[in-house]
Amino acid sequence: MSARCPRCAMPVDDKRLAVCPGCLLGEDMEDPGRIGALELEEEIGRGGMGRVFRARHVRLDRPVAVKFLAGEAASSPEAQARFAREARALALLDHPNIVRVHDFGDEEGERFLVMELVEGRSLAELLPLAPAEAVRVAIQVCDALAYAHARGVVHRDIKPANILVDGEGRVKVTDFGIARIVRQEGPRNTLTAAHAVVGTPEYMAPEAFAGAPPEPRMDVYAVGVLLHELVTGRPPVAGASSLMGALGTVVRRAVALEPSRRYASAQAMGLDLRRLADGAAEAALPPDEALWLRAVAVLQAVACALVLWALLVSVTPRVVSPHELDPLTMQPAARLADGRWVTRARFEIGPILGAVAGLAVALAAYGLLRRHWRHEGLDAPAPEVPLHEGRTFLMLASACSGLFVLRGVLEWGASISMPPFMPLVGGLLELSALYLLCVSILEAWRRQRPLSREPVMWAGLVLMLAPPVVEFGLYLWRWQP
Repeated sequence: MSARCPRCAMPVDDKRLAVCPGCLLGEDMEDPGRIGALELEEEIGRGGMGRVFRARHVRLDRPVAVKFLAGEAASSPEAQARFAREARALALLDHPNIVRVHDFGDEEGERFLVMELVEGRSLAELLPLAPAEAVRVAIQVCDALAYAHARGVVHRDIKPANILVDGEGRVKVTDFGIARIVRQEGPRNTLTAAHAVVGTPEYMAPEAFAGAPPEPRMDVYAVGVLLHELVTGRPPVAGASSLMGALGTVVRRAVALEPSRRYASAQAMGLDLRRLADGAAEAALPPDEALWLRAVAVLQAVACALVLWALLVSVTPRVVSPHELDPLTMQPAARLADGRWVTRARFEIGPILGAVAGLAVALAAYGLLRRHWRHEGLDAPAPEVPLHEGRTFLMLASACSGLFVLRGVLEWGASISMPPFMPLVGGLLELSALYLLCVSILEAWRRQRPLSREPVMWAGLVLMLAPPVVEFGLYLWRWQP
């Protein structure tokens, strides 16, 4: 016959438990007892829904963690269903950064979950971390979530208390109690209504408050909040971030209020964090931001080309008739025998005004770009990082000079005619080199790297300018009215 619990006088099997399950979970006990093949040792954690004990699995002969529903949750059908859902969600997942589940059972009316025992502490106990360590942790969290999302599981409660770090620094994501299995739509996977608001408010995406269906970008938002808190010790405010540089850029993109502006997946966020950890992203712009830099570089290249064109048109000698001579805009050099005038320099209204307009547009675009960089924390001082665009610029500039030399050789060879498309190719190469020069200068300004430390760029500039300068000089030397 079963003995009675010394605490509440309820029947209990004294061969397995010292007290009844209700008292076991209601108070701290020095000797919790045994449930089935589990020898409970000590409590190692508790939360709103349950308590976690260290235990030894007798049959498997290994330490495990056993999670019980406790308090009001033990008698709540919804909490019991969530508990069962956590077991199902974890059963779907087998990843080194996710706590593994070994068993799920019901003993004496108490449901329990047998999980991998993680010897370590939660991130909530480790705050704050150094930025490099925070990035390393966030990368592992992104890996775990990318794996879970690929299997249709959205966690929905990422926060420091639900991230464990073992003695080797390995991160383990736990507590899938409110996870939603979105891969299937059957009744067993829709415990929480699609529009129910669940989770921890500080880490919930804005659309989650509005009752939007669970979606992986909600977890991305939570990871952004987590990363900010790991470094600063507090969550960001309303999609903003006090972090500067590349790390601040990653956080701001992750916690964007509009889901479409966030990372499309935890995997994409993890890739940016890996580039940051490797040191490359500390100087490099994110791909979407790099597009804006290139667009401004195109405007600057076009503006520079317009200025050079206006200059060449203005200083190219030209013969004009007397009625075309304008003493305010032209500098007559000599009068020819037929009454016409040779002008060496002019104020060409159309080309010059076009060049001024191009410069104005390019300067305005550059000003907006710099303002955006300051606002988003993209001004990343990295004067020691070389400009990788410099070598590409040097190659294009060398191609320009090489084509010019080839053209000269063909012109000197009487038996070889110059291809008609060669001037067009040369012009395109010059414009491309000018564009890369503008990209390099913008990057140098953003990183605060002195151009004097880029001899490759200066060599490329000489090679780029040599063909048009020599060609124009030869034209002026040979010109006759």
